[in-house]
Amino acid sequence: MLRTITIILAVTITACGWHLRGAPKNFPPGSKLFIATEDPRSDIAETITSLLQTSGLPLAEAPTEADYVLTIHSETEQKRTVSVDARGRASEYELITSAEYSVRDNTGRDLLTEAKADVYRTLEWDDDEVVSKGEEERLQREEMRRELISRIIDRLRRIDISAPVTDGTVTP
Repeated sequence: MLRTITIILAVTITACGWHLRGAPKNFPPGSKLFIATEDPRSDIAETITSLLQTSGLPLAEAPTEADYVLTIHSETEQKRTVSVDARGRASEYELITSAEYSVRDNTGRDLLTEAKADVYRTLEWDDDEVVSKGEEERLQREEMRRELISRIIDRLRRIDISAPVTDGTVTP
């Protein structure tokens, strides 16, 4: 079921005009990346895996075969009330989609630690239009997930393989 959803999401992403701008070129030629996750049902890890495979980046089947390991530690979706109407009911929500991740090389050296990507959107709510607003929220969540994945891949492109990065600072 999860694989089917992932395939549908990957097809939807490519069909709607959103494309990966190529594999990260900062990894040495021939090096392999393994994508690990602490959540076995991670939609983000599944989508990143399929996008990187189609872009030509060699992926390892196991962490022991990899030169680099991208670990997705957590992914969360939140919904917070931003404003209420005169009757005390929510009239606007803030949607938040987040992921925490890190990158390590095969020697155990941290290239990126405790990185976090967040995407925020505002959703106006109307209790008289629950079905359409629910569908709008679902579509916004899909768009937010695509943007989050794009941010993670963009951050992978900017890793300096020759110098370890910890908490956003370069260490000598």
